[in-house]
Amino acid sequence: MSEVILRAKGLAKRFGHVQALHQVDLELIRGKLTVFLGENGAGKTTTLKIILGFLFPDAGSVDKIQPGLRIGYVPELPAFFPWLKGEEILGLTAGLFGLGETESKKRRDEAAAFLSFDLSQLKRRVRTYSHGNQKKMAYLQSMLLDPDLLMVDEPFSALDPVAIKQVRDLFIRLREAGKTVFISSHLISEAEKLADQVIIIKQGRTLLQVDWPEFVQKGIYVRARRVGSIEKIIRDRWPESQTSDDWLEGFILRREWEEFLSGLNDDLKEAALKDVEIRPPDLESFFLFWNRYRSR
Repeated sequence: MSEVILRAKGLAKRFGHVQALHQVDLELIRGKLTVFLGENGAGKTTTLKIILGFLFPDAGSVDKIQPGLRIGYVPELPAFFPWLKGEEILGLTAGLFGLGETESKKRRDEAAAFLSFDLSQLKRRVRTYSHGNQKKMAYLQSMLLDPDLLMVDEPFSALDPVAIKQVRDLFIRLREAGKTVFISSHLISEAEKLADQVIIIKQGRTLLQVDWPEFVQKGIYVRARRVGSIEKIIRDRWPESQTSDDWLEGFILRREWEEFLSGLNDDLKEAALKDVEIRPPDLESFFLFWNRYRSR
């Protein structure tokens, strides 16, 4: 049975005349990697900051169900005190969280080796680092805490392809250790390689949360030409499907499609095979479908 470690319910937040969040609900599950998807301005970063305690919601709640939950955070654009060297920042972090020198050095060295971060850079001020190494520095700082939950806003920004692979492997390693990872990303192709859970947000509202591997196993993407009688039959069977000028599309269970085909006469079955495209679901199409058509 999945163990929920954190639950957000009914989050709402206004900034002046802008209602950033209306109704955000989500659950984070132990040992799972959750991908948080939405357009620019959908409310992803605001949600993360409320969960972290950087902002207070106008309504709703965040319940940390796991006692003593340790949370690490890597922002999209890491910010450090510009006058401090890397080793000083890590030392302050270790001191604030009561880590001994031996343990903090062990964790630092393990994370640095995993991310190919040159430890000699710690002698320099972080402001002199490249953007990519500043991002790696933020990962180092979070990994000092041995977090139960790692939250990352745009985890792959500023990183080269080698570093992207290293960060992806880091997430997998954390998941295998029973840790929980929550990432907000626009790089859907990378997120899809990792996703256990997918949450889609639009205009400050949660549209859905889905078990992605289970959906990939059981679901299909259906796209039908808007010609002939097959369109009406599909719309009658799946009224939640959506239309554009030329196409009818939706995501359904594979079992439902097979049952649907078996119930058609030969002429309709031929039309379905000719005018309907089916394929396994991919995360980009899934996100675009929900973001284009769905709201609450």
